Amino acid sequence: MPRGGARPGAGRPKKQPEAVKPPKKSAAKPAAPTVDANGYKDDPKWPFGKQPPQEPEPPPDLSNLMPLDYLLEVMRDSTEERGRRMQAATLAAPYCHPKKGEAGKKEEKAVAAKKIASRFSPAAPPKLVAANGQKV
Repeated sequence: MPRGGARPGAGRPKKQPEAVKPPKKSAAKPAAPTVDANGYKDDPKWPFGKQPPQEPEPPPDLSNLMPLDYLLEVMRDSTEERGRRMQAATLAAPYCHPKKGEAGKKEEKAVAAKKIASRFSPAAPPKLVAANGQKV
């Protein structure tokens, strides 16, 4: 049972001879406007004028900025979108407000008991002043 082989219309189309190809349209291109050394047009009809755009403001120096300071700055910036501010607040929270210790209930009770026990500890015996601090 034969399979495969050449199929009519399959494959890359063959090149057409030059005589069959339609002639190319030769449209006259307008002359390029004159441009100065910086790339700005000298044409008075140019809608943006001859003045180059103003230099953008240099970015602020962030070399002394700590990551936490940056997160807090983003969080407090009211022009930022709300989702980004919320994400900055979430990331900065553990550094501003640490979690309560990892100890369990029993350990917490033991620490609290030690704290309270120090208040009610027995008082030291009085010093013997009459015998110059020695037992009689």
